Amino acid sequence: MKTEHELLLIYERDLQIAHMIQADFLPEALPQMPGWEIAARFHPARVVGGDFYDAFPLANHRIGFVIADVCDKGVGAALFMSLFRSLIRAFAQQHYNLSWLGALNDESSKLAKGGQRAQAPRIGTTALKNAVSLTNNYIANNHSRINMFATLFFGVLNPSTGLLHYVNAGHEPPAIFGAGGVKARLKPTGPAVGIMPNREFGIQQVQLEPGDILVAYSDGVTDARDPKGQFFGEEKFLSLLQQPAPSATAVLDLIEASVYAYIDDADQFDDITMLAVHRA
Repeated sequence: MKTEHELLLIYERDLQIAHMIQADFLPEALPQMPGWEIAARFHPARVVGGDFYDAFPLANHRIGFVIADVCDKGVGAALFMSLFRSLIRAFAQQHYNLSWLGALNDESSKLAKGGQRAQAPRIGTTALKNAVSLTNNYIANNHSRINMFATLFFGVLNPSTGLLHYVNAGHEPPAIFGAGGVKARLKPTGPAVGIMPNREFGIQQVQLEPGDILVAYSDGVTDARDPKGQFFGEEKFLSLLQQPAPSATAVLDLIEASVYAYIDDADQFDDITMLAVHRA
C-alpha cells in the first residue's frame, strides 16, 4: 500500500503530464502574414486550465483564430478544453480541400459607415457556422450529463482585405481599437457552445483597418482580483486601449503587466488568456 507521500508524488506527476499535454494543444507558433501580427498569452490559474486559444491557416489564404473559455477550472475543464479545441479545428479544416472559404464574397455585403459590423452574406458562410454548430451538437448530444460548456470567439480573417467574419458564442466581446481608442466591440452572436443541441449561431463581419488591433480575452482578465477581493473590471481593461499601441505583442504586454500588478500577492482567481491581431 502506497504512503501518502508516494500518492502525492504520483498525483503531482500526473498533473505535470496533463500540463505538458495541454501545452501541446496550444499552437507551437502563430501564423504570421505580411502586414499582420498575431500574439497570444495563456496563464492558467492552476497547473492546467479550461481556457485555450488557437490560430491556423485555412483555404484561400484565410486565417482562423479562436479563443475560448470552458466552464469551471482544473483537470476537468482541461480535459474538455482539449475536446473543444480539437473539434473546432477539425470541423473548420475538414472543408479545406473543398475551399469552403472561397465562397466568402468580400464585396457582396457592404460594411456600414465607420467600419461597423454589417450582416454577413449568407452564401459561403455555412461552413464557418458549421464549425461551431457541429461542435455544439457533439458536446450537447454526447456529454450533456456532465454539464460542461464553453464560450468562444471564432474569427476568419482575409489578410488581403482586412475583412473578418466571426461567430461569438457567448464570449467576452473582443475590442477593436486604433489611434482614437476603442472603435467596436464584437458582441455575442449566439449562446455558449455545448449547452443544448441545434442552437442558432449568427455570423457577423467587421473591417480591420490599417493600425487597428483586435484584442480578444477570457473573463479571467476582467475578473482578476486584488488582495482585497476587488475585480480588475472591464472599465480598467478598456482604459488600457485608449492609446495606440505599436504591436499586438505590446498591447498584450501592457494588459498582462497591469493585471498582475493589480493581483499583486493575491491568488490568481481564474485562467487568463488573451489573443491580439494587429494590422500594421
